[in-house]
Amino acid sequence: MSRYSLMRAVGRVSRPEWILAALMASLAACAPLAPAANQAADQTSRQGSQQAPALGTARPADGPLPVPPNLIALTQPAGQQRLMATTRKQSYWPLSQYFETQRNQAYCSVATSVMALNALGIRRPESTLYPDFPYFSQEDFFRSVDPQVANAAQVSKEGMTLAQLSAALRAFPVEVRTFHASDLTLDQFRDLVRDTTGHSDRFALLNFRRMEIGEAGGGHWSPLAAYDAESDSALLLDVARYKYPAVWVPVTQLYAGALAVDNVSGLSRGMLIVGTRAN
Repeated sequence: MSRYSLMRAVGRVSRPEWILAALMASLAACAPLAPAANQAADQTSRQGSQQAPALGTARPADGPLPVPPNLIALTQPAGQQRLMATTRKQSYWPLSQYFETQRNQAYCSVATSVMALNALGIRRPESTLYPDFPYFSQEDFFRSVDPQVANAAQVSKEGMTLAQLSAALRAFPVEVRTFHASDLTLDQFRDLVRDTTGHSDRFALLNFRRMEIGEAGGGHWSPLAAYDAESDSALLLDVARYKYPAVWVPVTQLYAGALAVDNVSGLSRGMLIVGTRAN
């Protein structure tokens, strides 16, 4: 939606409807198509049984790649209706307020993390980007992280494993719980998604492989913002906005993506639950 169109719409809709429209426009923002992903381990990983659908059979996307037909983009009417109808969407509001696009193709874990840190409302550090305003940013994320755990140069090339991001986030004043999908049943995985998205003081950060949900690409990080029981699907706020928009994904497919083995660690991917520390 252009700025002019949005301004014209203000006179025709109520304040709550305008706020929702602005959020949807923000989530639909796109950057130019980037070059091929640089995580070689994921590019050369064993191909799964589910491949990305042919372009001619997929729904149009907000980004340069088509949304697979098994997924529903949040910007589609059905996606918006699903968000409004579900009661498990408390995570959506704070996360959408601090939505980020990853600053390079390996920074999905960093973009996902700063979204969660800002959305938690904890004390923020001084910011290089905004000197007068404390803020968690991708540029400053590693300032507090032990370089032996992860550092900007390494992560810019390789990304982060589940264990690495878990350790990195422990440098911040948050509580972190780590779950490898191989240690969870589907029902346990679903319970974590459902329970976490029903709160605004904790967030589910998902590490998964794209091919299991029908998308093109390898390993990826993004937060989950809502859960819909009727469709048994969760809302994935994709931080690679230049590639795919926010989409509703069947939980069974998210679980399959989280079960995929990370070639670096040799373990399954999974989920981090990041929340405020108990007083």
